[in-house]
Amino acid sequence: MLGFVYLMSIVTGFLEASGLALAAARLVSRLGGRRAVFGIILVSGLVSIILENVSVVYLFAPIALRLAQQLGYDPVPVVIGAALAADMAGSATMIGDPPAIITAGYLGLRFTDFIFYKGKPSMFFYTLTAMVAASLVATAIAARRVSGFDGGGEERIDRVFLAEVTAFLTLKIILLSIRDEIRLPLTLIAAIAIGGITATRLLLHRDWRGVREAYSKHDYETPLFLAGVFLLSGAFVETGLAGRIARLLLEASQGSITRLEILLIAVSMAASAVIYNTPYVAAMLPVVVQLAHEAHADPVVLAWALLIGATLGGTLTYIGAMGNYAAVRFLSQRGYKVGYKRFAEVSIPFTLTSVIVGGGLYLLYFH
Repeated sequence: MLGFVYLMSIVTGFLEASGLALAAARLVSRLGGRRAVFGIILVSGLVSIILENVSVVYLFAPIALRLAQQLGYDPVPVVIGAALAADMAGSATMIGDPPAIITAGYLGLRFTDFIFYKGKPSMFFYTLTAMVAASLVATAIAARRVSGFDGGGEERIDRVFLAEVTAFLTLKIILLSIRDEIRLPLTLIAAIAIGGITATRLLLHRDWRGVREAYSKHDYETPLFLAGVFLLSGAFVETGLAGRIARLLLEASQGSITRLEILLIAVSMAASAVIYNTPYVAAMLPVVVQLAHEAHADPVVLAWALLIGATLGGTLTYIGAMGNYAAVRFLSQRGYKVGYKRFAEVSIPFTLTSVIVGGGLYLLYFH
C-alpha cells in the first residue's frame, strides 16, 4: 500500500505535466463559480464509491487546484474539500473502502444490505446524503475565500501527451477495478501505469523534460507518515483498548440502545480522527457483536453506527485518513502550507455537517 501511495504521487505529476488537470479544470469551470467547485468536490466523492480514496485524491487534487486558479479562489479549501468528500464516501457500498469490506465479510452482508437493510434505507443513503450536504458546506467556505488570482495566460495543452496519459490512467483504473480477480498488487498496478507513460514519452517522443517534471512531484513523506499511523493503529488493537471502550459504552448507555448507538458514533468519530479507521473497525467489530448480544440489539444496525462514526470521523483531522494527508502534502509541494488550523477551517464544519446528517438519518430510520 505504501509503495502504491508513493507511485500515485508520480501519476499526479504526469496529470499536471500533460495538461490533463488543466483541460479538466477548464471544462468544469464552465459551470461557473460555486457550481463548478461543488461539482468537483461532489464528483470526487462519487468516484470514491468505486475507487480507493487515495487514488481519487491524487487524481482530483490537481484538477481542483487548477479549477480554483481558473476561478480565482483560494485552492486550499477546494482541494481539501475534494479530499474530504473522497474519504467519506467509501462506506456507501461494501466495495468502496476497507472498513466497509471488512464489515460486510465479518457479518456476512450482501451488496444490497448497504442499500436497503430490512426494508429501510441503509449506508448508501446515509453516506451519500451526508456527503452532498457536507460538500455544499465546503463549497460555501471555498467560495468566500477569494485569492485574487487573475487566471494567468492561456496555456497550450499537448494533446498527444494528454491522450497518452489518459490511456494509461484508464488502464490503471480498469486494473484497480478488477485487481481481486487478476490478483495484481496495488503497487504493481501503479507501476504499470507509470512505466507505460514513461516509456511512451521517452521512446516515442524523447520528452525528457516532461518526464522529469512529472517525477519531480514524487512524494516520499506521505508513505513514511502513513507507516507511523499504521503502527499507532496496530498498538490500539494489540493493547486491547477496543474491549475496554466497549465496556465503558455499555455502562454509559444504561440499557438504552439509542444512547448506545449515539455513543458508538461519537467514540468512533473521535478515534478515527487520530488513528487509521481500518484496524479500528476490524478491532471493534467483535466488540460490536458482543455489545449487540448484551443489549439485545441487531449487530448489523450497531455496525452501521460504527461505520458512520469511523468513516465520517476520519475527515476531522488530516491524520485521520490517508487521502487527507495526501492532499495536504500535494498542496505543500506546490507552495500552499496547510497546518492543523487551516485544515480545521474546512474539516470541522464539513465533518459536523456529515455526522449530523448521516447520523441523524441513521437514527431516524432505525428507531
